[in-house]
This record gives sequence, C-alpha cells and structure tokens, in this order.
Amino acid sequence: MSVETIYKVILYPFITESIASLKAMTNLTGTAGEAFMDSVDDFRFKGYAVCSDVTGNLDGVIMMHHYPETAIAIGNSVCEHMFDEKYEYTEINEELSNALAEWGNTIVGRSTDLHGRYSLEYNFSSPYFVHDVNDMDKYLAGVKEVITVPITVEGVGRYYFNLLVRSVDYQAAGVKREESKGIANPHKNTLPTDGKILLVDDSAMIRKALRRYLGKLGYDNVIEADDGLTAIEMVKNESPDFMFMDVIMNEMNGDEALQAIRESGSTVPVVMLSSVTDQKLVNKCEGYGVSGFIFKPIQADNGAEIIKEYLKIA
Repeated sequence: MSVETIYKVILYPFITESIASLKAMTNLTGTAGEAFMDSVDDFRFKGYAVCSDVTGNLDGVIMMHHYPETAIAIGNSVCEHMFDEKYEYTEINEELSNALAEWGNTIVGRSTDLHGRYSLEYNFSSPYFVHDVNDMDKYLAGVKEVITVPITVEGVGRYYFNLLVRSVDYQAAGVKREESKGIANPHKNTLPTDGKILLVDDSAMIRKALRRYLGKLGYDNVIEADDGLTAIEMVKNESPDFMFMDVIMNEMNGDEALQAIRESGSTVPVVMLSSVTDQKLVNKCEGYGVSGFIFKPIQADNGAEIIKEYLKIA
C-alpha cells in the first residue's frame, strides 16, 4: 500500500485544513512533515485526540493527536483569538475542551466537505474526542497499518495526524483547499439595536463569542438555544426579530429546524453558520429562505465586522 497515495486521498485535506484553521483561529503557524508508516505495535496514545471514523472505500479511524501540553497551548490560543483576552490555563478544562472542539469541528467539517466535492467515496463520522489512554485498544483492534504525519507548530510543539487503517480500496487523487467566502445578506436595512436576536448553536463557546460581537455593535437583547428543537419553540414563544443558527447540532440540525420554522409560517430573518461548505446544504437552506450563510471560523479581530454585514432585515 502506498503511503503517498493514502496521504493524498485521505490525509491531505485534513492536514491542509488544520494548518489553515490553525492560522485563522490562533494565528499560530504549522508546518507538515513527511508522511511515514508507523508501527502498529509501538503506536502509543499521546493524551488527547480528535477522531473521526472512516467508512466506505476505507475502514479505519483518522486522529488529530496531541500531547496534552500542545492541546492546552492551542486551546488557549483559540480562546484568545475568539474573545480577544489572554488565556493561561495549564490543564484541559471545560473552556479549553470547548475551544478544541470548535477547532476540531471546523477542521473535520471543512475537510470532509472537500472529500465530498471530489467524490472520493469515503464517509466520515462527526468528530469525537478521546482523553483516556485505556480507550486506545479499541481503536487499534483490527488495524493493519498506521500512517502518521507530524505537524510542527512554531513556538508550541507538535501534533500528529494518524490514519489507522483496517482495510482500504483506494485511488490516487489530490485535492486543495478552497476558500469559503460565505453568502452575503442581500438586504439593505439594518436591524434596529433594540431588536431581539436568537443565537442557536450547540457550542456554548460560539454563543458566547457571538453575544460578545453583537454587544460591540450595540445589540444586547439576545436569547440563546443549543439545538434546533429548542430553536423552533423559541421562535414560537419568543418571537425573535433575527436569528443566527448553526447547521450541525446534536438534537436537530439547523437546516431541519429552518424548514420547520418556515413551515410554521415564520418569516424571521435567519443567517446560517457552518464549517461545512457543501453546496447542496447551502442550496437547501437558501430554498427555505435565509438572509445569508457564514462559513466558520470567525474571530475577535473580524467577528463584529462580519456579523454587522449580516444584520439586515429588508
């Protein structure tokens, strides 16, 4: 099996997107090393990993694998650039876990979208996180090969991409990252600052950041929901004047919630948020009437400016 082939087909989009998202979300610089075949018997858990199961033409697991100190440094930087404050946590707590989850979700969402665009016939699960060394045995069960690519983060340390392969039927292919520009709000009239805004995202960190960006713009009448089902009820009971809603959520996705909101008769302006740039998904949301589509990440240095461009209602 060719390491170069697997690197191009499976790992390359993840590595490229992780380096791009690292720069965008932390202003840290990452550099990829050469891919190499790791020893299955000697493979060891480093302490923290973001994982996605791979199915289809490949059966295995892809891991973005960190030593705890690297994860902590990156998590602190994600928080700093989202909230424009200094963070100096020394262990992975709830806030850093949320930050690392947002970074990981962005990388996996953008990377798997690229795979879908190029019809490479691989499917990826939603990202999940491994903190316990005792969990590693189940991921190594049946693994025949491990392909590893080190990523050096300037001034911080390293993290690694590992592809744990159980079986594969592959084709050589190369893909490159495409910038996502989002879809602008076509309206001209800005929402009055006393308007009620509903934020819908299963990430408490994203809701906190959006609330902060809105506050900078003078919008303080803000309510929140953490899933699509709750958002449907809040539209009915709270009558918001505007909504920002994530697409991928735990209980009900944003596109499904949007459909239900429109079928209920509500015409509330909705701007969708997502790290997934799948055009079919974008078209589906547009079909239900949206006032724009923001592709994550958004950061403290541009968050208020981006949000301002979407706060238009007519």
